[in-house]
Amino acid sequence: MKKNVVSFGANRFRYICAPHPSLLKMQRWIHKNILMHVHSHPASYAYKEKTSPRDAAAMHAGCKWMIKLDATNFFESILEPDVYRVFREMGYQALVAFELARICTRVRPSGNPVKTDRFKDGMGNLPYKNVAIGHLPQGAATSPLLSNLVARTLDHSLAEFANSKDLAYTRYADDLTFSSFGTFNRDGAENIVREIYEIMRAHGLWPNKSKTKIIPPGARKVVLGLLVDGHVPKLSKEFKAEVRTHIHFMLRPDVGVSNHRKARKFDNSWGLKNFIFGKLAYAQAIEPIWTSRMRDLFMKIDWDS
Repeated sequence: MKKNVVSFGANRFRYICAPHPSLLKMQRWIHKNILMHVHSHPASYAYKEKTSPRDAAAMHAGCKWMIKLDATNFFESILEPDVYRVFREMGYQALVAFELARICTRVRPSGNPVKTDRFKDGMGNLPYKNVAIGHLPQGAATSPLLSNLVARTLDHSLAEFANSKDLAYTRYADDLTFSSFGTFNRDGAENIVREIYEIMRAHGLWPNKSKTKIIPPGARKVVLGLLVDGHVPKLSKEFKAEVRTHIHFMLRPDVGVSNHRKARKFDNSWGLKNFIFGKLAYAQAIEPIWTSRMRDLFMKIDWDS
């Protein structure tokens, strides 16, 4: 796999691994013919057909208290033995599961455990030269669905915990959200956070404590970019302002598409057009009336201006 670094601002970056074409072909086959036919936990909403961020956000609409958490290096925390166990649970023989796990994981360049820690059922006796343990790579076609399948035990534990506390729980990739429609205090919320941390660690995930948020009654509540203060999810003011701003300047005769896309550092007009079109497509399922008004303005843009 070829590794690329994608920056997310100062001191924030993510490694994206681009599989070799032949490896990508195999991963896509596994994705289509194996992984798409296995169900993840109901609390998991990412990477699933006929589900969207709106569906996850709707579970928390109108809540009083909210707790939001994030898992550090989510894909990289899912190791080759976890992937191996998923394929074994599907009924594959040990050697086949081992080979499938190898196809779907990437070995870190350094700091890996050795083969003696890899498997507990004798697979360590196979004559493989590379004894390092792999992990799910960002960029592999199989990683999204495999992450959901590996996380089924995590989701089960967190869902049971949430039920015991009368909380709603959803997970969208590495974003975990809990909410309460009842009443408790900040001390109670902090105790819940500590218990969630323990469950995450027990399942091999490390919480990103800098992203943990406890949101009390009356405060603005956002899940996956959607406002959930009311009974149904809505688009945020920031989202609407971004779309309106783009359309406004592209419609202005003294600015137009060419000047605006240069100012916003888009390589070409088609890239900007596709960007806005994608925003409107996303918004359609959330607020169709507002989206219809924006789409009417969008259609008036002269893309040669």
